[in-house]
Amino acid sequence: MRYNIQMKMADLLENAQAAAALDRFLPGLRPMAEANPQARGLSVEQLARYSRIPQAAEALPALDAALQALNTPENAISPREAEEIARFQALDAADQARAPKPQTHTQNAIYPGRPWLDTKGERIQAHGGAVLYEDGVYYWYGENKEHTDGQNGIWTWGIKVYASTDLMNWEDRGYLIPPVLDDPDAPLYPTKRVDRPHLLRCPATGKYVCWIKLSGPEAAFTIWQADRLLGPYTMVEALYRPGDHKAGDFDLVADAETGKGYLYFDADHNALLCMELTPDYLHAEREAARSYPDLHPPFTREGPALFAQGGKKYLLTSGMTGYVPNRSDSAVCASWDGVFAPLGDPHIDDASCASFNSQISKVFRIEGTDTFVAMADRWLPDIPVDARLADVFTRVVASAYEPDKYQATETERREMYAANRLETANTSIADYVWLPVTIENGKPCIRWLDAWAPDSL
Repeated sequence: MRYNIQMKMADLLENAQAAAALDRFLPGLRPMAEANPQARGLSVEQLARYSRIPQAAEALPALDAALQALNTPENAISPREAEEIARFQALDAADQARAPKPQTHTQNAIYPGRPWLDTKGERIQAHGGAVLYEDGVYYWYGENKEHTDGQNGIWTWGIKVYASTDLMNWEDRGYLIPPVLDDPDAPLYPTKRVDRPHLLRCPATGKYVCWIKLSGPEAAFTIWQADRLLGPYTMVEALYRPGDHKAGDFDLVADAETGKGYLYFDADHNALLCMELTPDYLHAEREAARSYPDLHPPFTREGPALFAQGGKKYLLTSGMTGYVPNRSDSAVCASWDGVFAPLGDPHIDDASCASFNSQISKVFRIEGTDTFVAMADRWLPDIPVDARLADVFTRVVASAYEPDKYQATETERREMYAANRLETANTSIADYVWLPVTIENGKPCIRWLDAWAPDSL
């Protein structure tokens, strides 16, 4: 347990000394958290700012110092965490004891929005993922949600990786980076909100560098590197905030000619920030450009996915509505370090107004072709969004920022809150929506296909 104002309210309230410090510096915040289950999932800092308690900004530094003084060996692991660690280790032991399955499943097409099975016939668990091609093999890596049922507190169980030569049949190659089961403060502890890993090979060092976002109270990156694509990976940074910005969804790209790397990320939920990576790709050192500045949820852009074609750079993004899908936007720029100009929704004839009920995580090129593929997750397959629901979700979220412009009824608010259940979503059954991307009249276009094969495009 690491005590500071970034910790969850639920964790703070388990310690009498921490609760007493809270009452001393921010009286009134504890009853607010105890009365609202959602508030208990927020960090101390988040709840203090959202609740608009007078003098909260002045009190937070003193509270932070008092909480950090509690970081002693006896407080390192709470009784609840000890029970949690034992439960996670038992779950891991059960996983290890399972008999291996034969490689019997094959398919001859990609079926967007349907359960995608690996060559053992099990659901592929590589969410918020990306693809890297090397030596004739595609490697698909992403968040392992196999144990995320929405009830056990598990957000991500390590980063899994799969291999394929045809993009349709994927062999489970185990963990790219395994979960850490005995340290609640480790970035890859199962309750941490580990999201959207991205991997580049650094031309200056020859090493593979993996950035992973931690959402929630941490709002930072953890950075790892390895000598081989499949690892083992060593952690370089546990919690890293480029330019001291709170980190949201991101993508990494490398300039094919110069080798320069760039980080694009939702910075402070205020703009999509481009920063140039250091030569070893392990840090971001220079702010290059800001796109989509000064927006608020749900219009803030997240889920960036970038690709280059025909000398131009393209960017696809989603709005900010949690796991509930929303309308995407596309944008174009002449260079990686410039400001992107919006082009509009790339999803053609999309009746859902929600990106075919999905959120894009990465765009990659099929090797040897000019064909690109947009990888996307359908996080909530049991809650299909249509145009009416998309409008409801937009107005509910926007009304918190511009109540004079956007209104929503209490019924609509309840409908939104029931669907947007980040902490309780069963993402172990989330599906994938992979579709080709074409450039038409200078704009990225994505059309729905019930089934398609890469060699038929």
